[in-house]
Amino acid sequence: MPSTSAPDCQICGGTGWRPSPETGVKGPLVPCDCRERARIEHAIEGAGIPVKYQICDFNNFHCDWEGSRNNSLWKALGLAQEYVDEYPTSARGLLFLGPPGTGKTHLMVALLRKLCEKGHEALFIDYQDLLRRIQNCYNPSSRTTEYQLLQPVLSSDVVAIDDLGNNRISDWVEDTVTYIVNHRYSENLPTLFTANLSEERMEGPPGQRVTQPSFEERLGPRVASRLREMCRFVEMKAGDFRRFKAGVR
Repeated sequence: MPSTSAPDCQICGGTGWRPSPETGVKGPLVPCDCRERARIEHAIEGAGIPVKYQICDFNNFHCDWEGSRNNSLWKALGLAQEYVDEYPTSARGLLFLGPPGTGKTHLMVALLRKLCEKGHEALFIDYQDLLRRIQNCYNPSSRTTEYQLLQPVLSSDVVAIDDLGNNRISDWVEDTVTYIVNHRYSENLPTLFTANLSEERMEGPPGQRVTQPSFEERLGPRVASRLREMCRFVEMKAGDFRRFKAGVR
């Protein structure tokens, strides 16, 4: 059972209860504010959000690029905030699209944190890590079955899958992703995604590699088609903010 209060709270001393402001110490006790903070912290911890992303918030998402507002980032922020306000009226998810470093994961995690604060069950999944863990289930020494591993992914209120398609397609990968996506779609469970992909193949300059592969290339036609049904695509066009912070142009 998770703690329902902060043990170091100076108001309630870790009990989770404090005197009412109206009646004082002689009246009935009321829940301390630290109970709600502890609940939110437990929900975020249970969502499996990596430590480096736990500071991600709507308030520290950068919509400016090289001194001016980036309209696509500003629109993406507005859609993420709108999604939190309206959830759970729609079972449709969001898919944040764009090249690396545009803030896709930041925005998705900020959205996920807000849903946790509102009391919804959420789960963060790294796409490559999920596939690796599923493959490991087939190891004879593994004590985790594929069913046990996938159950939270299939049943959580909201699942956020980061870096979808960040590996080349194979029959096994396509079948696995199709199963997850179709199950959540059939159960009206919204799913959030980020992807360094595009709807159409985007070619780089002559002699260079493709800058962004398409959904069909990395996920297969079945998954690509289903994603268009179950998600609103949120395109984020900007340079690599990580390179910008490092002073690399």
